[in-house]
Amino acid sequence: MNARINLLAAVAVTLMLPSCSGGTEEKGTGDAAAEVSSETLAKEVADADDLKVVSGALGDAGLASVFDSAAAYTIFAPQDAAFDALGDPGKQLREPEQRPALIAILRDHIVPGYLTPEDISNAIDVSDDKKVQMHTMGGHTLTFTSDGDTVTVTNEDGSSAQFAGNALRASNGVAIPLDGVLKKVDTAA
Repeated sequence: MNARINLLAAVAVTLMLPSCSGGTEEKGTGDAAAEVSSETLAKEVADADDLKVVSGALGDAGLASVFDSAAAYTIFAPQDAAFDALGDPGKQLREPEQRPALIAILRDHIVPGYLTPEDISNAIDVSDDKKVQMHTMGGHTLTFTSDGDTVTVTNEDGSSAQFAGNALRASNGVAIPLDGVLKKVDTAA
């Protein structure tokens, strides 16, 4: 509970920063004061070159319209290479008949609220146990830890991934690219 309160405090402080900043930094630089796009989260994800699998699944599931609304969400978005690394099971997840399974997996990559990588890192730094937990749209818990500048997110099933690349900061949410998929997938198939 203490980590959740610390996360909320870090988010509140971070949300005030853009109004105080006179900087003109580009979106996606990874800096705390990075510019926020006027586009929606759905549009930012759709336009990202390395998030085509996630974008397609969100569109097929009808979730893209959720990310076009005013409500804020954070998507921990596995890069396309993360699905490639799964081999045949990753390819199978992209088949139309497997869309329900892919959508279920992606629901565990989505949390409510506008959270930047800096928000999460700050919350980890101030938490007593150096961990932060968040509940996903899929009803599970993600645990965030850091080692230096590397932030690792771990799902309840033990699968984990690291933040990879620059976050996409949209008008109504953030997409944080991941180098892995937060779900154990049977690679023996």
